[in-house]
Amino acid sequence: MSVAVKYNSRQVERTDSGIVTTLAWIGPRSEIETFGASERPGAAGNDGVLESVRIYQDSGHLWVCERRYRTDQNGEMHNKPNVNFGQKSASLHGSMLSMPLETNPEYRTCWNYFLAAAPGITAVPEWWETAKDTIIIDGRGKYAWIKSPGEVPISNNVRWEVLREPKKPGRNSYDLATYSVTETAKFTSPEAAGRMVANKLNRIGKPDEDFGITGGDWKCDDATVSYHDRAWFATLTWTRSGDANGWDKEIYKQI
Repeated sequence: MSVAVKYNSRQVERTDSGIVTTLAWIGPRSEIETFGASERPGAAGNDGVLESVRIYQDSGHLWVCERRYRTDQNGEMHNKPNVNFGQKSASLHGSMLSMPLETNPEYRTCWNYFLAAAPGITAVPEWWETAKDTIIIDGRGKYAWIKSPGEVPISNNVRWEVLREPKKPGRNSYDLATYSVTETAKFTSPEAAGRMVANKLNRIGKPDEDFGITGGDWKCDDATVSYHDRAWFATLTWTRSGDANGWDKEIYKQI
């Protein structure tokens, strides 16, 4: 006897998340087990994406292989990421990087610096709102950029005056929108999962899937290994650099 479709086994169920079709095949145990292993969950079939496989004894020497397939409400299939052992799936996320305020393309020194003036100087220089660094050429010896009032210079035992306060007091960083990619793969042992994440954390590298995002480079900012569903899962999270210059290679090592 070979594997055959079980009589009256086809069932179709509509749920709020899609259409579930259940089919069953019957046959000897060895043939049913081989048949059940021939198609992995996540594969596409005529009735949708295979969601689960269940094998059980029916009666006597007969066994059953039951497969559940799923489509969306319109009958369309959406394949799941590859879940074979050792094969990576990937997801893209938006994330934020905290960047030094001075690296903002629109940065002005007056955002987070006080402007101090020598005794007797009351005129605010034209460059106060346009300066991009603390180097003073026009007005040297008359003005000074300082981080706090406690840094006010003293000339001839006379303290300088704070002429202008910062426009953005206390602000030393800003959020920069970027992307992160999370890669996941499953393994049969913790050692195999550990090899995927070993020596990658806080190093410059590249995810296998970058979703076509170009410019700059990537750094591994998170690595985990966990166990569930009778498999070990390794996960890496890669964060794209804040600008096209990439991560500082004098600070971070490359893989």
